[in-house]
Amino acid sequence: MGAFWGNVVILILGGSLAASSLILAKKPDAKALFEKIAPYQGTIGVVMFLWGIWEVLHILLNLDVLKALFGGPITLKLTAVVWPVTAVILLALGFLLGFGMIQAFAGKKSPEMAAKSEQMMKKLAPHQTWLGIVSIACGVWWLLFVLVFWKV
Repeated sequence: MGAFWGNVVILILGGSLAASSLILAKKPDAKALFEKIAPYQGTIGVVMFLWGIWEVLHILLNLDVLKALFGGPITLKLTAVVWPVTAVILLALGFLLGFGMIQAFAGKKSPEMAAKSEQMMKKLAPHQTWLGIVSIACGVWWLLFVLVFWKV
């Protein structure tokens, strides 16, 4: 259950950082909060990226569970869609937010990998705000799923 809460927190926190320009345009008084968490953006990004790798592996190892979810009620069908979306969002936003740290590490290991990651960054950067919004939505979904829909 701890991993679940970590997933919710990292999705909402990372999504908020990614969509900060939109959030600040709507709510300027949130600037102080963003200034407090901005120094940790790279670390949050790397954690999101690694968590995304874990989620992809988890999905691949549990394809039978994913298939079974599609046969259940609407909340489980939605979960079967949100789970892979969550994994992709974690990977993409993690890469964007943690780019500096990832680039520093990749650049030391392989200049070709550094060049490829730079190209990927240029492709993903224009999509950062909507990826952040989707990340927040996924975090909220998982929160609602456990608190409202999941009967333990």
